[in-house]
Amino acid sequence: MTTTTSEMELHTPLGMVHLRWHEGELTELHLGPFEPGAHSQTPSPAPATGEKLVADLCAYFQGEAVDFGFSLPEGIGTPFQRRVWQALIQIPRGRCATYGGLARTLGLPPNSARAVGLACGANPLPILVPCHRVVSAEGDLTGFTGGLPWKRALLELEGVPLCNDQVLAFSLV
Repeated sequence: MTTTTSEMELHTPLGMVHLRWHEGELTELHLGPFEPGAHSQTPSPAPATGEKLVADLCAYFQGEAVDFGFSLPEGIGTPFQRRVWQALIQIPRGRCATYGGLARTLGLPPNSARAVGLACGANPLPILVPCHRVVSAEGDLTGFTGGLPWKRALLELEGVPLCNDQVLAFSLV
């Protein structure tokens, strides 16, 4: 039995985004080096199953509000990670949650913020599963697999008001 894997690079105004599909499902989205202005937005050919997603990502990087209509592919992540990732998908564009607030939303014990942060760090599909929308209890930008410049830029792109790398309180859910 042959398995089908395809990959592509999307050149965005913020840097390169690498996408990988396995058996027609997107399984990985990796943010390359943060290089604003270094790339024009030109996608290489996407697999047929990924054309709409690539078009949506291009619109997203132009600042458009996009409903990716994304659901997690089967077989990625632990049950706990998937639970956290599902909660991340519910955070609206232009808003942020805290790690502790997300833990409370999930009904986890009070000391579970770190576990939520670890699940965010293991997210293989940033942007689609918007872990960049999670900040510290004080609203500080902390940890992001793509790096803080990516996190800052994505939040700004989505209209989240920031001051000195801190989310203004009214933007927290």
